[in-house]
Amino acid sequence: MQSVAAQYGVLPAVQGELPWAEWAQLVEGLMEDTPLGRLVAVRTERDPAALRRMTPWQRKARRDWNRFAARRAAKRGPDTGAQRALQAELARLFGQNPVPGGERRKDGGTDHRENKR
Repeated sequence: MQSVAAQYGVLPAVQGELPWAEWAQLVEGLMEDTPLGRLVAVRTERDPAALRRMTPWQRKARRDWNRFAARRAAKRGPDTGAQRALQAELARLFGQNPVPGGERRKDGGTDHRENKR
């Protein structure tokens, strides 16, 4: 809230009255010269040279964020969207035939008996 006040001049008391979408848009546009903007920049930095120049506080903030994000991802479990995409691609590549050597029936099913020679 202080970062929004610093950048846009919108006092925290007034921010509470803003519609969520409008407030979120203000936060999304925060520049690095605000406290929250600096923290977000530290958390998302990818440049190896910039990472080496980080202060102990910046390194701790980044490490804490990475730990939090990893715990949150572990709680969510595997990405089901990526899992479904992988399953669809495998089905396309292998003709939706789950058993190696299985024959395709005319109705699209799979005959799991041994192939006839």
